[in-house]
Amino acid sequence: MESLHLSFQRVVDNGMFNGIKLSYSLSISHLFYADDAVFMGQWCDGNISTLIHVLECFYRASGLRINMSKSKILGVNVDRDKVKGATLKLGCLILKTPFTYLGSKVGGSMSRVHAWNEVVDRVKNQLSKWKMKTLSIRGRLTLLKSVLGSIPIFHISIYRAPLSVLRTLESIHGKFFKGHDINSNKASWVNWKKVLASKEKGGLGVSSLFALNRGLMFKCIWRFYTQNTLLWVRVVKAIHGDDGNVGGHIKSSVKSCWLDIVRETHALKTKEDIWIDGKTLKNRFPRIYSLESCKLITVGAKLAQPSLEYSFRRNPRGGVEQDKFNELSALVHDVSLIPMSDRWKWDLESSGDFSVSSVRKIIDDKSLPVVDSKTRWIKYVPIKVNVHAWKVKTDSLPTRFNVSRRGIDIDSIMCAICDNGVETSRHLFFSCCMVRQIVRKITRWWDVPYVEVDSYEDWYNWFVNLRIPSKHKQMFEGIDVMRRLVGTIGLKTRILSLCNC
Repeated sequence: MESLHLSFQRVVDNGMFNGIKLSYSLSISHLFYADDAVFMGQWCDGNISTLIHVLECFYRASGLRINMSKSKILGVNVDRDKVKGATLKLGCLILKTPFTYLGSKVGGSMSRVHAWNEVVDRVKNQLSKWKMKTLSIRGRLTLLKSVLGSIPIFHISIYRAPLSVLRTLESIHGKFFKGHDINSNKASWVNWKKVLASKEKGGLGVSSLFALNRGLMFKCIWRFYTQNTLLWVRVVKAIHGDDGNVGGHIKSSVKSCWLDIVRETHALKTKEDIWIDGKTLKNRFPRIYSLESCKLITVGAKLAQPSLEYSFRRNPRGGVEQDKFNELSALVHDVSLIPMSDRWKWDLESSGDFSVSSVRKIIDDKSLPVVDSKTRWIKYVPIKVNVHAWKVKTDSLPTRFNVSRRGIDIDSIMCAICDNGVETSRHLFFSCCMVRQIVRKITRWWDVPYVEVDSYEDWYNWFVNLRIPSKHKQMFEGIDVMRRLVGTIGLKTRILSLCNC
């Protein structure tokens, strides 16, 4: 493929093949990715004949023949009869839009919901291959974070996904996490938004697809500014200008993949150098800026001049104008610039480099509700135990009290173990006599003071105030959380009896 690239580039350089000229310095004639080749050029018989000769020479030199029966040709604004004539000459098929290239759809209107049906079906088909009922909550959570959310990654990296599509995908993810079939209408005991929230906000840190979609679109803007030599960046600049139309006004009627990204990342459109007190100098000192003859002068060039007023059209006059000039002079007096070119810095990361995770976090923190205090995650116990403890904390279990609140008829809402209180999460895991007896034995085993607690918050305050080594404390917390699983014996027994009914 490298040999084919070099050979075809020589053909283009010699004027034997006319590519698509986007600007005076940029012309595209071919794109290669692994063993996939795309040739682009003006529609003419000369280009088609040259392409046939190049592929034939490549076959004679390397022994590799292009399978034309799997190749396709697309004519943009070209008469259909001419396209058919070219297919007969090349021996290939006709390519129709929209089509899929390298996993992404090209030529379709991705703002329409039906254009995403293929993506949604792909997620559903992947779920059908997994034996969901044989997976533990740990397996489902791991697959949800690592695999299921990455299936539509190619499309949501460059296209703005409609909100209805994101809601559909979130619904599929939520039912998979809860162990329900896609078409199931079973009662849900876990609020999906609580699962999406970060662990700092009391959730499980799955993160929403909306935040992922917008974070990946932000990444395109970041790469546009920081990686000027990339081919796609040069193409965007050739079509939309050197600024990519990021800071300009975009008509709502104009549709394109890039402009959709620009619209969604409107917050990043400001390209001015905000480097002192969070403001630009021209906005902080408008009267002094009006005196400047070189409006586009850089800070470095300005400070290199003999004086600040060197390029002014006139000297500052007295009064407010002179006061503002003196304030500006004092502000930049101690400023020293490092002898290096400017670079973009991402304030959400200490390294200054962009990351999608930082964008996802800030979007989720703004859009998702705060569940509770920070989720505690203990590495000494299995993931399923941590998830169970989180369900206890958020009251996301089918206790008798919660079942009755859903309008389901049950014999009694009293605790099936002690029959001394309503079966709530608090009672079942903290106040029940059997649970307290187990806690007494554990505290006696670890030689720590025993205190009766009635809620997760009371238990957490008691645990924080324990005076034992930190490593032992983590192990003790793991043991204490696991012992609370005993409280689910009666809960599981009752759920099975409800299912049998």
